[in-house]
Amino acid sequence: MALNPRIDFYVLARPAPNGRLRLACRVTEKAYRAGHRIHLLTQDEPQANTLDDLLWTFSQSSFIPHSLATQASDVDTPPPVLVGSQLPAPASVDTLISLAGEPIGSYAEFERIAEIVGAEEEEKLAGRRHYRFYREHGLIPNTHTISPH
Repeated sequence: MALNPRIDFYVLARPAPNGRLRLACRVTEKAYRAGHRIHLLTQDEPQANTLDDLLWTFSQSSFIPHSLATQASDVDTPPPVLVGSQLPAPASVDTLISLAGEPIGSYAEFERIAEIVGAEEEEKLAGRRHYRFYREHGLIPNTHTISPH
């Protein structure tokens, strides 16, 4: 249990095609290269499937071994990155990257949470709501503004 998890908000500076999803891939790649075990939390299964495909193609110079969380139980050793719409067991991940519609209510169970915020107005409003949630619970999130590629 991580009582005071690190909360980071990655905010896309301006709109771009598939901007929020591509930003999630970039943050995932960075965490993977740092040796973290990652769960990429999506809003729903269709978004998980989209991200599963995008993680293979978003960058020609990148390789991120991953699978859908629903398929992870089929292998002896799961890859370092799982993608799914359900919260993982906290002990199974170092970094939870969230595209979920709600803030992580069980935040204290995770070491690190990365919230991905897109540049569209609706995405920014959701990001502000998530930020406010963590602040109201005594956490001080870090904010990183990222330019799209």
